[in-house]
Amino acid sequence: MDEEITFGPRDAVPLASGNHETIVIDVVTNNYRVKKVYVDQGSAVNILFYRVFKEFGLEEEQLTPVRTPLVGFTGPPINSEGMITLMVTVGQAPKCRTIPVNFVVVKQQSPYNVFLGRPALNALRAIPSSLHLSVKFPPPGGIAEVHEDSEVAISCYLVMLRGQEKLGIQDEVEEFPLREDRPDRILRIGASLPSEEKEGLKALLLEYSQVFAWTVENMSGILTDLAIHRLNVDPRFKPVKQKKRSFAPERNEVIRKEVGKLLESKIILEVYYPTWLANPVLVKKEDQS
Repeated sequence: MDEEITFGPRDAVPLASGNHETIVIDVVTNNYRVKKVYVDQGSAVNILFYRVFKEFGLEEEQLTPVRTPLVGFTGPPINSEGMITLMVTVGQAPKCRTIPVNFVVVKQQSPYNVFLGRPALNALRAIPSSLHLSVKFPPPGGIAEVHEDSEVAISCYLVMLRGQEKLGIQDEVEEFPLREDRPDRILRIGASLPSEEKEGLKALLLEYSQVFAWTVENMSGILTDLAIHRLNVDPRFKPVKQKKRSFAPERNEVIRKEVGKLLESKIILEVYYPTWLANPVLVKKEDQS
């Protein structure tokens, strides 16, 4: 396997490379052809997501414990479920290679199934090219090239843009009641925090439980020296008058109640203008109320 690997003028440059797409390929492992395999030259580990691990029919007893958490550019450190070694085949016969790959298994949401990091790429002696959206590597008897699945790469990218699944950003949370006699008052902390740090954070939150405001009424009397909200309006510009909007009776009732709460707690003050300026906007809360 002393073949020289190069990318040159004869190698086609796909139109998709102008969009700076990621390299997404498919491989064979554990007797499955796995799609949505992200070639990640920035990762120091190979990652197998837990849902794929279970779909393979593998058991947690097969995992080797890993104590070191994964650290990325965003989000808190991620504790893995463990490590497992699987045989991975890249390419199509006869131009293919099969190598053992150590995967770190993580319980995180992702549009991808597998991350092939630098350890797997180095074991393959593979050279990825983001310009050509392909990976070249030396199997016995020549040079093989695996091209990106552009349609799959775009779909994975769109999923991440929509925020439906985010790796390392949307962490799993653990709920616990702040007071045993008020089970409705729930706090959420990161489930992936180290146990010692998690218990310390819980103790701190319980110690200062009196500082939490659960209703608007709990926030009455906040000094303006502590917190104040101002509209960043340039006084040189004349305000734009919106067309006055009429609301249905049930919406008017909601507006009346919410404004009443703010007035009662003195968070807002009533002022009078000779002309109408803006309409109230109703936005549903997370609980859809």
